[in-house]
Amino acid sequence: MVQDSYWLPPRKARLCRVAGNLFLLSAAAMLVVIAFAGLPPGASPHCGEGGCFWNPQPLTLLDTNVRLEVEASPDTMRAFDAHVRRPDIRLALAGADAIDSVPFGFLLLCVGLALRQFGTQDVDALARGLPWLRRASLAAIIWTVVSPLYDSVVETVLSPGTPSGAAVQISIYLSSLATGLLLAMAGYAAIWALEAGLRTQRDLENFV
Repeated sequence: MVQDSYWLPPRKARLCRVAGNLFLLSAAAMLVVIAFAGLPPGASPHCGEGGCFWNPQPLTLLDTNVRLEVEASPDTMRAFDAHVRRPDIRLALAGADAIDSVPFGFLLLCVGLALRQFGTQDVDALARGLPWLRRASLAAIIWTVVSPLYDSVVETVLSPGTPSGAAVQISIYLSSLATGLLLAMAGYAAIWALEAGLRTQRDLENFV
């Protein structure tokens, strides 16, 4: 029986492990994003003389035309701010953010674990790492599908605070969805082919 050999040079193996650690740290950061999502709606980091802090900007979550309607008068601004401050709206926005963040966080986690595995000196490192890449590609497919749903849910949740009133908003661009989905599926197919090739190679080696 001939064993699979998969040996990266030490420098490349180290780079794989470092890159894997960066992806794992990014996945851990996504946990923080998920935990605090919706608490400061539309927040973005802002740094000044007084230090860095999260600056909530819920208007940035609205479509441009709707945002202009809200900014048209102080009364509409006050009504929108009051709507966004409601605890149930904050919770709904956090749930909407989880729709987008959880698949992406899982994608980062799987890529990190795959790269960490590729950076080991195990003879079957490639075979051990590919399943994690396959899971990452599945997460990418799911993320591509649910990302447009995130925009629709956010705009629907915020719509009662706008001059137009409550309405179900659909924000799906088929061209962007199709492009992302095709790329994610191509990645999955390539990884599946590599796994199938490794299995065939092992079967032949065992036969010999």
